[in-house]
Amino acid sequence: MSTQIITSRPSILAVNELILRNLRAVIRTVPAITKWLAILLFLINFRSWPLMWHFRVFKPVLLIQARLQLLKWRTMLLSKEAQDKRVDKWLDENLTPIGEDPLEMRYLPGNGFVAIDECDYNGHLSNSSYAKTLDNARFETALAMFPRFFGYGGRVALGGTHFTYLREIPMLAQYEVRTTVAAWNQKWLFIVHRFVSKPKSKKSKKDVDSRAKQAETPGEPMKNTIMPAIATPLDAMNTPFSSTPVNASTQETSAALKAAAASLASSKEPDGATLHTIAVSEVCFKIGRITVPPSLVLATHGFSAPPSEFGSSLASYSTANPPPHWAKVKALLSLPFGGSPKTLRTFLSGGWRDIPESDKWWDQALSGVVEQKRKARLEVVSGLKSGMEGAQALTSM
Repeated sequence: MSTQIITSRPSILAVNELILRNLRAVIRTVPAITKWLAILLFLINFRSWPLMWHFRVFKPVLLIQARLQLLKWRTMLLSKEAQDKRVDKWLDENLTPIGEDPLEMRYLPGNGFVAIDECDYNGHLSNSSYAKTLDNARFETALAMFPRFFGYGGRVALGGTHFTYLREIPMLAQYEVRTTVAAWNQKWLFIVHRFVSKPKSKKSKKDVDSRAKQAETPGEPMKNTIMPAIATPLDAMNTPFSSTPVNASTQETSAALKAAAASLASSKEPDGATLHTIAVSEVCFKIGRITVPPSLVLATHGFSAPPSEFGSSLASYSTANPPPHWAKVKALLSLPFGGSPKTLRTFLSGGWRDIPESDKWWDQALSGVVEQKRKARLEVVSGLKSGMEGAQALTSM
């Protein structure tokens, strides 16, 4: 009996050794797998790395500053007067939208991409990611429309944003943020952002019109095939009121929001692109704590009504043939014309209040057809704003 025990002991030791050897191999392998998974996860989420948001937002500013610095280096051997003229001309030709109608310009900050770190658990662009994308879109639009305002020490402050979600943008899909100016009043400039994607096939293009009609049809909420139990904003707007008595202000607020959103979503994209989401931002212009009227900021950047409004035979205004009010802007802004950025800053900071109503050239520059369109569009966005203000008032009831 003892002989059997002695002869079986080596086999047990061999098994134990084999187990220990395999266990050591697993222990050595697991950290390696974990390490590579961590590296892969880090690379996949590169858009959420620290300072990546700052880089994307401020990259256009750095590019403009680099171009301006190169110009100064190229003209450093010229006299101060000649250098000022070259810089002034470059700013007018490259950064100032002279003669443009602010309500007709279209801005495309760039193509977006639905990265994995921006998706929700349904595999779509997360609602929170729209706001992050708009930070970049708004800033690029501001640089395209009012680049010199920042040079005067001005800033563009965001007062609020309203989103209307029409259909999802799937993971890894490409999209565009198309930005236009809707209207403005004495304080706020309203900007509309449309998140769209282009059809990839002819079949998709044929389906665009039918999908657009479905989106325009009242009472049809957006279908979520993956998580049908989750209500969307359109579901909420189209849900009938319950039999429970509801405060009248609540109904008015809901009606205002629904009407404004429907009006903004009713227009189709000219190229047949699919409309996913509409966002409306309201911004104001500040120098210190002073609010500058949007019409004044627009006019000082060359925006104008068409030449026909001023009895001109020109087809359009340009840097070579600027609008009538541009001479007043140059007299305030440009060193070669006796002005300076400091002079214009003083004017924007409150000097404009001393100008009589009949002599406010910035309002005259945006008169006629531009003013008519502004008033018509302002009614739409004002309904949206009143709805949001009504929603804010509900919190105190």
